[in-house]
Formats: sequence, C-alpha cells, structure tokens
Amino acid sequence: MTNTALVVVDVQRDFCEGGALAAANTMSLLQPLKGFVEAARRQGILVVYTQDWHPENHSSFKANGGPWPVHCVAGQAGSELMPPLMAESGDVVIHKGVAVQGAGYSGFDETELEQKLRENGVRRVGVAGVATEYCVRATALDAQRAKFETTVLTDLIRAVQDADVPKVLEELRGSGVKLEPAQDWLTRSR
Repeated sequence: MTNTALVVVDVQRDFCEGGALAAANTMSLLQPLKGFVEAARRQGILVVYTQDWHPENHSSFKANGGPWPVHCVAGQAGSELMPPLMAESGDVVIHKGVAVQGAGYSGFDETELEQKLRENGVRRVGVAGVATEYCVRATALDAQRAKFETTVLTDLIRAVQDADVPKVLEELRGSGVKLEPAQDWLTRSR
C-alpha cells in the first residue's frame, strides 16, 4: 500500500444525468473514472468513495427550507454509486451529510475520513468526482487544511455550472491545492 489515496467524491445516481441534482456531462466521466480507479488500485492506492447519505428530512432540501431538491436519501436508489463504479473489498466508503442539519459538502465534515486516511498511512490525496464547485471543492480544501498533500484531478471532475470552474480552481490553487490531470498524478504516485 502506498501513502496515497484517491478520493472519489459523490459520483452517485442523483448527481449524474437523469438524477435529481445532476452535474453537467457526468456520463463522459464514468468510464474514464472507472478505468482510473482500477489503475489506482493496481498501484496500491487506497480508493475512497464519499456519498451523500441524507435523512429524508435533511435541512438542505427545499421542502425543509434548503436550496436543493430531495437527493441522495440514505439507502434509496439516488444515493447509490453510479454504475459502472462500485466499491470493492479494501475500499473505504464514507457517508456524509447524515445529520439533519448541515450541508455536508466535504467528505471530512463530521465523518471518519481523516481518521481512515491516517490509519492507512496516507499523506497524499487525489480528489475526483462531482460537483466541482461544491463537494469536490469542500473536500479538497479540507484535505489541504488537514495537511494532506492534495491534488484535484482536473480531467476527472464535473461541475453543475461550468462557468464557475475557473474561479473555483483558482481558489483551490490559492489554498495550496495542486491541480493536474489524473494520469500525471498517478505517474507521480509510483
């Protein structure tokens, strides 16, 4: 096992095309991401999947005064990883946004993610997934704050609004998060 983890953020049915709160162009992400996850596993990189796992009365839902439609309700079809992605033995699955209150954008927000990474000797983190300006951003910033060497894999992320991406990437870069294509990051992980 290397000292590296790939954190795949929220690639769930509700955040992909046809879902309740879909990011843009997610179908073009799925096969490349699946292949990349497999390549990372072959190199001994720890694979982590985060999933929104909201209670039915979550505060972020419009019906409860929040900004979003109902999405990723725990145990329902919309919360499942989007095929062809699937967690395998040895992967870590982190459920976030499980409390009624709070957005739960970050994979680190009230979860065991930092603890699991430290238990596995992780020092370097690559972040991929959806959505760039929300959960990918928050997870990468929190990984950097937790003193992991953090890289956002720029070709394996998708946004809700592509127009917001340059500003978000600039914020990440300014916070010390590295930005690079997935293959370059994987090559450096050897």
